[in-house]
Amino acid sequence: MEGIILRKGKEIITRRLFIYFLLSLCLFIAIGQLEHYINVPYDRTGAVKMRRIIDAMLFATPVLFCRKRRILLPYLLLLNLYLLSIIWYFRTYVTIMPLSSYLMFSNLRGLGGSVWHSIHLKDWLIVLPSLCFVFFYIYIYRNLKSVIAPCTSVIIVFFIGVLASIPYWPNKRPSYDQPLHRFSIIGPAAFKEYGIINYWVYQIKLQRSVSNEEKEWAYVFIDELESRQHFSNCNSTENSRKNLILILVESFQSWTVGMKHEGIEITPYMNRYVNTQGTVYFPKVLSQVKDGRSSDAQLIINTGFLPLNVGAASSLCVGNEFPSLTKALKTKGYTSVSFICDGEDFWNQGATSIAYGFDKLYDKMQGSAAFKDADEKLFEQGLLHLKDMKQPFYAQLVTYSSHMPYTEPTIVDSPLLKEDFKDNEVKNYLIAIQAVDKRIARFIDGLKKEGLFENSIIVITGDHEQMTYNRYEGREQLVAEDCFVPLIILNSPLLSMHTDEVIGQEDIYPSLLNMLGCCDYSFKGVGESVFGDSISNYAVFRTGIATGGENVPKFTKQYRKNCWKLSDILLRMDYFASH
Repeated sequence: MEGIILRKGKEIITRRLFIYFLLSLCLFIAIGQLEHYINVPYDRTGAVKMRRIIDAMLFATPVLFCRKRRILLPYLLLLNLYLLSIIWYFRTYVTIMPLSSYLMFSNLRGLGGSVWHSIHLKDWLIVLPSLCFVFFYIYIYRNLKSVIAPCTSVIIVFFIGVLASIPYWPNKRPSYDQPLHRFSIIGPAAFKEYGIINYWVYQIKLQRSVSNEEKEWAYVFIDELESRQHFSNCNSTENSRKNLILILVESFQSWTVGMKHEGIEITPYMNRYVNTQGTVYFPKVLSQVKDGRSSDAQLIINTGFLPLNVGAASSLCVGNEFPSLTKALKTKGYTSVSFICDGEDFWNQGATSIAYGFDKLYDKMQGSAAFKDADEKLFEQGLLHLKDMKQPFYAQLVTYSSHMPYTEPTIVDSPLLKEDFKDNEVKNYLIAIQAVDKRIARFIDGLKKEGLFENSIIVITGDHEQMTYNRYEGREQLVAEDCFVPLIILNSPLLSMHTDEVIGQEDIYPSLLNMLGCCDYSFKGVGESVFGDSISNYAVFRTGIATGGENVPKFTKQYRKNCWKLSDILLRMDYFASH
């Protein structure tokens, strides 16, 4: 009798282990296909397959414990949706989706077109291995009612944990070559090299409280920061009390300004504005948004912080105490409003507008208009509110119609419609920029008609890169210069000697403080005013690639890189809640 029980027990263990390793193999193939779609270079390949095996074994562990298909099959469905979400997000944002973003379901509303555009027919190859396993499990190998011995399951899980921890074992590699550092600098490449488990470790690690060492480093750096920030000509603008109107244009990039395609101007109105007396134009502003995308642009411009290393500050730091442009202007009698086409829950803009100090948020300005007409409604309704507002005011208008996907033209009267492009998405992107260029011109004409233009400083800039210049040229390699966004300041009370030099989005906030006479405000951001006597002429992209002048000192380069680290620490520790 004992022999029968022992033989049957071994049979159960063998059967379940067979299913476990079969599922691990299927998931290994699926993850390999996923990594193939993440088309970024990475340095080493030796341990990549081992990392993939470890990830697959981890994801297959429910088979060791589940007795019923009604639990296992939904699990596989969710797992495959997770794998697909990684590649869909990467195709849109060229980075790995942070875990915190999975809680922001409201961001999906109105983005059906963008999501659909990110889905490719070949993605079924990621799901195919799991479908094969399910077919085998249900129709061929169904007899798995008994669970495996707990000790065997524990041993397997322990084995996976030991293998996953290998990159963190004591070794002689320098800090810049460790997993946590590489994820923060070259996320997609590190994801391919170190795998999903290590990406989760990185995500969780960054949610920790700030260490004492990080705090001490930040305090020393803040002192250095304050000694470097030199504002100029403050007294000349201190009592100007001009309105500030900031137009944050979706996906607006510098390479479109002044450009002609087959003799056709892409931005005829912007071209006219940048050559108008009183306009200050910076064409080389490096986009510095990260996981929060458009919400990060609002964070950078309104608070002077760079984004979190991982996750969106609009989600993770919404309860923070923020210094901000609106709060600085409020001390000078300004009221502030923000106009958006989205709902207030998109990127938590309802909460962030309060955190940043806006007096009022007007959301859903698009109304019932179609996506392509959203900006037209935004500017029409925004103008109606602005003409009745008490002056001086700060108004932020966030456009929408030039958002991807670029599957069809947003206007039907563009001369570009008759032109041939190798990439039809590039063509539709340029048409979308033409449309917003025209609508901004109408808005400015409306300001003139209402008597608001002469007493207003109008800032026009892009929120982030999207259709990068290498895509227009047909190049595979992305360089930092492909990601420039424009900064156009109409009726600027100050001039700058640095308009041909490289700046970062981080420099917009201190420049606006300087221009509006808020030079004594407590926090001047991590950037530097473009109206000072000198600037770094150097900026760092979110991936770590940089751009700037040929003779930038190493100290300046390291300083600008350290600004990312400082912002991350200050945001995570909610620095201004106690300072």
